[in-house]
Amino acid sequence: MTRKEIKKFLINIALFVIILVFIDFVLGSITQKIFFSQKTGKYARATYAIREADESIIILGSSHAHRHYVPEVFKQEIGKIAFNAGAEGQQLLYHFGLLKMILKKESKPDLIILNIDDYFLYDTPVAYDRLNDLHPYYGEYRDELYPVLKLNSDFVDLKLFFKGYQTNSTLVHALRYYASPQTTLNGYRPLYGKVTKESLNSMTIFKEHTEKIEGDFVWALKELIKTAKSNDVKLIFVTSPNVLEKDLKGNKSFEKIKQIAKEGEVLFIDYYNDKRFMNQYDLYHDISHLNDDGARLFTKILSNDLLDSNAIKKGSN
Repeated sequence: MTRKEIKKFLINIALFVIILVFIDFVLGSITQKIFFSQKTGKYARATYAIREADESIIILGSSHAHRHYVPEVFKQEIGKIAFNAGAEGQQLLYHFGLLKMILKKESKPDLIILNIDDYFLYDTPVAYDRLNDLHPYYGEYRDELYPVLKLNSDFVDLKLFFKGYQTNSTLVHALRYYASPQTTLNGYRPLYGKVTKESLNSMTIFKEHTEKIEGDFVWALKELIKTAKSNDVKLIFVTSPNVLEKDLKGNKSFEKIKQIAKEGEVLFIDYYNDKRFMNQYDLYHDISHLNDDGARLFTKILSNDLLDSNAIKKGSN
């Protein structure tokens, strides 16, 4: 190639990049506007918790958090307003990133409740795959999210430079809830219906993890504790009840979580095999989740235990 041809080639490349960035800026700005204008659905709940929530109690965790903690009951029993920021299917890496963003704003909660699942420290690819839900917030919360997202990609800054990439997996979700809004009660979504002893035999809990401790998850849990402490926010760990007795002998993940909680001086309230809930089929929607009756009873018991342990003081929000 001649020098003139090389120059022309480089100019064309530069023009292509400029056009690409311009298109990404325009389309990305549109998709971000749609994303942040959502009023219902999982992203709307997360955005509210990150940007606006000024409730005294914030609940984090997977579907067991989302379906088991009733803000209305906290208000009745403790006199404090709560917001349920539980996210179905999400695990420790997501909750750590979410907590860091929540505590970035000036108004901070008095208490963070993290619902613990016994397998939280076991290796699973879904914990990394589902970090995509944090991508739309990267432009505003890069410092908070980079340490988490880099665990899943060496090129996180390059990929998330593009606005369109940040929100490209969220449009269908956003349009879905524009068409059919999702009702929640301060983030809590109740489950109705009652499981029977007979129907339990046909229900299966899908296992998405191996029984190997993942170092990234241990790091995330320890850093989550440090983040709460550095922001002077009380943090407690809670497990949800089970309809059937849960055998936790030899569960290395659960034992490690308890050890980390003890070392970090975090109150750990364990309801896994609470006899008030075991075999009480009327309180469950399925093999893993309480129904609304069960969730309200559970939140009432937890509220009283929080008061008895001085984790929070009764008062008005």
